[in-house]
Amino acid sequence: MLIWYNIKSKERYIFIHIPKNGGKYIRKRINKNKQNKIIIGFWGIKDNIDLAHIPYIKRQKYIKKLSKKGLYEKYNYITYSRYPYDRLISAFFYKNKDKTIDDFKDFCNNELININFNNEYSYKNIHYYPQYLFICNKNRELININIKRIEDPKKYNLKKYYDNETIRKVNEIYSRDFELLNYKKYNAII
Repeated sequence: MLIWYNIKSKERYIFIHIPKNGGKYIRKRINKNKQNKIIIGFWGIKDNIDLAHIPYIKRQKYIKKLSKKGLYEKYNYITYSRYPYDRLISAFFYKNKDKTIDDFKDFCNNELININFNNEYSYKNIHYYPQYLFICNKNRELININIKRIEDPKKYNLKKYYDNETIRKVNEIYSRDFELLNYKKYNAII
């Protein structure tokens, strides 16, 4: 999560950094803009949370620190989304650099389906959490947020990484991402 103030618009922003959606690049762009004054950027692991990827429902703990300093005001929320199929491939190989495509398929079929995507947001599994869970309220409804798509993200040959079984399981786990973020879902490998 990154919080900043824009000198020109006189507005405060919170960037919700969803893992594997170009967040490091986005942070650099925000930092380089001379009209932006960074208030605070979170990074590292603390209390089992990956501070770079603080979801909306956990933000209050971190914003409260700012309110004690007199900086609490209304914020505009922004994030970037990514095609769920590509994002999962990217996350898997980011976490498992020495693994193969067969290992990826095995992960989808035997491990991913057993991850409990609860409100703990453990840093161990944070890269696999569905995107909507970062930008929803406690009722799992989308918040008022500006959602942009990554410009020119790395695209994968989905036929190479997925088969019909893995597509079915990924569709089930990330169904709300496809629905809420308006991404095309395949019922079978193309």
